[in-house]
Amino acid sequence: MALGIDIYRSFQTIHDWPAVKRHGVGYVYVKLSDGASTPLGGRGDAEVAGAKSVGIPVGGYHFVQTNPAPERQADVLLGEVIRLDATGCVPMLDLEDNPPGSRLPNIPDAEKQRFAEAFLNRLDAKGFRPGVYLNNALAKRLRPDRWSVPGLVIWIARYGARPDAAAGRYDLHQYSSTGAVPGISARGVDLDESYTTAHLGARKTGAETPEPQEDDMPDRELLPTDGGGKRTRAVTLTVPKTAAEVIVSLGWVSMWVTKLAVFGPSPAAGTNTLYVEDYATAPKRLDGGRPWRIPLDAARREGEPLTVELTYALAPASADKPDARATIGFR
Repeated sequence: MALGIDIYRSFQTIHDWPAVKRHGVGYVYVKLSDGASTPLGGRGDAEVAGAKSVGIPVGGYHFVQTNPAPERQADVLLGEVIRLDATGCVPMLDLEDNPPGSRLPNIPDAEKQRFAEAFLNRLDAKGFRPGVYLNNALAKRLRPDRWSVPGLVIWIARYGARPDAAAGRYDLHQYSSTGAVPGISARGVDLDESYTTAHLGARKTGAETPEPQEDDMPDRELLPTDGGGKRTRAVTLTVPKTAAEVIVSLGWVSMWVTKLAVFGPSPAAGTNTLYVEDYATAPKRLDGGRPWRIPLDAARREGEPLTVELTYALAPASADKPDARATIGFR
């Protein structure tokens, strides 16, 4: 067995990663996404970097919401996993209800398995090994070990005792939400123990995430900068019916995104906002060398064709890479 923790910056602050490792923590899960959004513009960045800095395998988890479609939510999680290279542990779907008092609707129990299987099979189709987290009572009702998801890693929460035999097979057990770990400031830390090593290693054997090639994106547009990288600019891209995703490619320059919006036709207003990521208060940083993929699956159900509007600030190319550039396109 190995000790693990799962963390979210809203509840835990890690101020000493070497102390966390010395305590014997062998793997870390970080909340990276929630529904259609990344928590407050990428709140897991520092936590993923901290775990990696001391050699602790780290992975990301996604808190489920009723909307958008499960495949779209899976893509949101994978976008963060890839961007942060949080591939030490399999990406996890957190299949639970919103906290008491939340005004957000919950997926009915009768729909949870259907949603989860769609989400998890999307991870598998993208070359990643899927995992699901749920509590003991829900696991007994839904039996995730019998789902139609290949190689599913199962993580069950039950405090004070091992998961029931009626919950079926499991790989990880969350046994406390009130733990104390040196180096972490919190009223309680979620503690986990592993009974297999199935959770280690996010990518399927031999699978690689294909990088977009420029000739796959026929209508790329160059994203200009003012030379100092301080001016906020906006670019609008019309996306045809056949496109599956929009891709922002960065040639070793950094970008700060303040807003991404997807629009479609509306009989009443002429245009209809289908999807928005607003980072005005905390711009989303994209580092050079890794493309940002924006799947259009969910928006495509609402209307077509689509228009994508990106508001950003782009850093100037460094002196040693004067030909570095950034583009936006589709495929």
